[in-house]
Amino acid sequence: MDIQEVDLGNTIVRACLQGSKRLVVGFETGGNSRALARPERPAWAQKLVADAGWDGLHIMPKVLDWYQAPELWRFFKTKQSEGSFEAYKSVVTYGCSMGGFAALAFAKLAGAKRVVALQPRTSLQETPPWHSYHSARMSYNRVGLRSDALNGLAAGVEVQIFADPFHARDWAHATRVTEVEIYRVPFAGHNIPLLFKEIGIMGEVSRHAITGALTRACFFEALRGRRESPIYEKNMQAALLRRGQPEGAVV
Repeated sequence: MDIQEVDLGNTIVRACLQGSKRLVVGFETGGNSRALARPERPAWAQKLVADAGWDGLHIMPKVLDWYQAPELWRFFKTKQSEGSFEAYKSVVTYGCSMGGFAALAFAKLAGAKRVVALQPRTSLQETPPWHSYHSARMSYNRVGLRSDALNGLAAGVEVQIFADPFHARDWAHATRVTEVEIYRVPFAGHNIPLLFKEIGIMGEVSRHAITGALTRACFFEALRGRRESPIYEKNMQAALLRRGQPEGAVV
């Protein structure tokens, strides 16, 4: 495998090339300061992509700037003008939360035919219900074309979003996207990757989503294991109590 890294200041771009005709452009979630880009750390989905034999372009932020750095946008525009993405039969952008925002926002520049986004933010506006405590502490451009991820979607791109319909903010973001297939993950909260890993379906669901082979029947069968998940149980109980169910009725 040929691994190349470019340091763009606020962002590290790591290319892991295996000669595949499929390219997965992975954008990391915000996480916390301890999880930000370091040379020795694998990127989001790096192992998944490598094990599948695909080429990976992994975008790793060093600061929580919501992928607004001009250098990163120039990088993608340069690669687009050079025809780097046209060399692939399939380009998929993939990310979660902040990374999901970027997967949508950079889809057109990357020539993506498919976007896979877990609980993505779709707007950086301060207007509720899209605003949050964590986003309030971050510095990024809240106005203009780059602040709305939907401006990065070309006509005809296939978008798959995973979101919890009982998580008001995430559902508000997800339903802003038109021409989208939303996979409902009830009572996952803003912890879908953690829930998927907890019940052992993260790799399976991601691979099928990236290749376009995921079906609703397959997904919901895999998701049945959530009933044994502490995350699911906690969020379900909280939702029932919010709806006025007596505490003793919560199973």
